[in-house]
Formats: sequence, structure tokens, C-alpha cells
Amino acid sequence: MHRWLPRFLIAASLALHAFTAACYICQPDTMAAFTAYPIWIWCTVGLIFPAAAFVGWRAPLSLMLVMLWTITFLVGSDEAHSLTHIGYEKPEIGPAKPYKSQDILRVCTLNWGTHYQTEAGMLAQAEIVASYHPDIVFLQEIHPWQAQIIADKLYSGGGDYRTGADTAIITRWKVHLVTHTPMRHSQHVTLMLPKNRTLDCVNFHLRSALSEMRLWKKSTWKNHSASRELQRREVQYSLTRLQNTTAFPTNPVICAGHFNATASDPLHDLLRIHFNDSFSEAGTGWPNTWQSSFPLHRIDYIYTSPLLKAVRSHTVQIPRSNHHMVVSDFLLIP
Repeated sequence: MHRWLPRFLIAASLALHAFTAACYICQPDTMAAFTAYPIWIWCTVGLIFPAAAFVGWRAPLSLMLVMLWTITFLVGSDEAHSLTHIGYEKPEIGPAKPYKSQDILRVCTLNWGTHYQTEAGMLAQAEIVASYHPDIVFLQEIHPWQAQIIADKLYSGGGDYRTGADTAIITRWKVHLVTHTPMRHSQHVTLMLPKNRTLDCVNFHLRSALSEMRLWKKSTWKNHSASRELQRREVQYSLTRLQNTTAFPTNPVICAGHFNATASDPLHDLLRIHFNDSFSEAGTGWPNTWQSSFPLHRIDYIYTSPLLKAVRSHTVQIPRSNHHMVVSDFLLIP
């Protein structure tokens, strides 16, 4: 037994690494349930085998496998990338500070959570959002009557807002145009900024099977695969509509919201063609946003066109939501 056990541990670790690397590099829809887990979880599992083989038997290849899994974590983990942003500023409470003497546009996105519907609870939650003095707020899982109360709290009755099926865009400026969409997953509005400049905003709330993580159930694999295909159609529809109804890409655009897709999901490739992820560019700290008490997944994002340059980004825990809020500061390129 002592002779074959270390060999088994090494072989199992090698097989798991090959399988994990193939799944995360190729991202087949059939493996969507597997890649819904952050890669560092599989790295941790994979490290246990060679570590045990080294401690118990000083097995050959064990240290090399430990290094291989460590490199995989550093290269493949979204969390590791953001933690390398040493020295980056984060958005602070209060009005956004100028960046290199230039004014900043501050944007927040938050899954509000409709189960907190008392006015006192909403006002307490809105107080946290208002403390960051955002210029634009993207909300998901929100009722229209809640959006009005939140808008009044944020801007003392001087802002503007529009609601979708279960979303809202709230701003200190004026809503210039609303583009009707028959699909529930997104909301399109155009804002009028100072100096008569317009800004197009798309608020996403995509459907997902992300809460189903029991890999031993066949339905989990089926639902994750179907969910990924549906999300692709939803995003493609919204981007096509954006191109057909606005001045995109010559106009600045913000696509933000609850995408229900982890950072490694190929869904983001559709957005990265035209947009930049604010947290990947300028984020500091732990990037994951769900669940709030122990955030394992980054599923809330702020994407912008190149006319908006991210200079600061951070996630903020909101006690009454099961998501963290994403706060990002941008320079608006003339």
C-alpha cells in the first residue's frame, strides 16, 4: 500500500491538472458547471495530493506538481490578478477625488435584493450608496417604487431615473432617451451630461444557474450549459440593439450590472471586443461580489467603451444585499 499510494496521489493530481487546464482554457459549454467554480478551488484540491505525497513519502515529482498548481493559480485566477495591483488607489467615501487634476465620473452597480422592501431598510442601504456620491447607479432586483425612494435619497429630489423589468438606472443628471427593449434581461437609456454630451448606459441582469453547484447531479450540468447559451444570446441581442439604436462606438458607453457569469466565463469575450472591465483595469482588493458573506464569485461588472478610462475600482460590502457593490471612477475622454 505504501508503495502505490504516493504514485496514485501524483497520478491523480496530474490528471486533475490536465482536466482543469483543458476545461478553463477551452471553456466548453458541457463543462460550464465545473468552471463555474473559481479555478483556485481546484488548485487547492490539486495541491493537497502532491503535498501529501511529499510529506508522507517524499515522492518524486511532488514538489514539481506543487509548483505547477501554484503557477496555475497565479496565472489563471482572477483574484490573483487584482491582488497584484499594489499601490492602486481605491474609490473613497465622499465625492470622487480628481485624478491628475481631471474631474471624475463615478459609477456604482449593485444587486439591490427585492426581499428588503421596508422603507427604513431601503433608506439605510441607500445611505451607504449615497456616501460614495455616485454620478450613475445601476441597480438590479429592484421595484420601481424602490427606485424612486432611492433616487430621492441619493440626489435629494434633483436626480433622474428610469426602471426596467427589475432594474433601474439612477443618475444625478437627466435621462435624455429611453430605448425600449422587449427583453427582460437589459435596460437601455441615454443620459445627458454637462456640456450637452450624451452617454449610453446598458443595465444587465442576466439569468443564471450559478446557485446550482451540486456537481453530482445531472441537472446541474444540464442547467449550467443551457444557462451559458441563453446568456450569450441575451448579451448578443443587447449589443446588436446598442449598435442599431445609438451612436456606438463613437459615443461613450457603460455596460454594467449583474451578469451572473464568473470572470473565466467566455461570455465576457463578447464584451471585451468593444469594452474594458473597470476592475481588471484599476481594481484593488478582493474582486468577488457574491455571496456577500463569503464572496466566491465575481458576477457584477462595470464595462466601458474606450472613451471612459477606469482609474479606480473597488468592491464594497452592503449589509442588506447578498452582493457586494462595485464602485469605479472614470476619466471621460474628450
